[in-house]
Amino acid sequence: MTSSIALLLALFVLSGQVNGRSVPCLDGCTCDKNDDDPVIRCDNVGLKRFPLPSTPMRGYHFMALTCNDIPEIPSLSLIKAAFPDLQGIDVQGNARLNCSTDCMHTSEPLQCDKPDDGCDWKCRTLGKLKELWARLKAAVSKKIKDWGAEETVADVSNWFSNQFEKLSVAFGNFSAKHRD
Repeated sequence: MTSSIALLLALFVLSGQVNGRSVPCLDGCTCDKNDDDPVIRCDNVGLKRFPLPSTPMRGYHFMALTCNDIPEIPSLSLIKAAFPDLQGIDVQGNARLNCSTDCMHTSEPLQCDKPDDGCDWKCRTLGKLKELWARLKAAVSKKIKDWGAEETVADVSNWFSNQFEKLSVAFGNFSAKHRD
């Protein structure tokens, strides 16, 4: 039983650490800074307008704006100025979206997916999954507190953070040396 509890704690801590490179950004969005496919995630956050930063955000390839209430997309030139490395935007599930903007009718690499009729179902499903994940995390947190294991979880979390930091430094140094 003790080993299964330790495994559960390790998985819980690890699931939090895997998302350790996700940081809040823009208007309630999350910026995932993974090396393979950096993404700005704004799924189902209740946006009423297209989020634009005050300074250009470099290094992000994709922007997920699904399931919001965005009525229009700014001009392609404004988007490219705000997100110079952006390659795609997903705007499905924005029922009020005006599809006549130049972003929808361009042959440039930056193209917006047109909304589909099944997206309302996808948005409801996404919302339900987020709710279930929050309830699972709350239940596990409550059990950790009930067991008096907060310090152990913090120690395991710190250990994983240190290991990921060491790996990040090691791989960062390795990739920097072999990039040229």
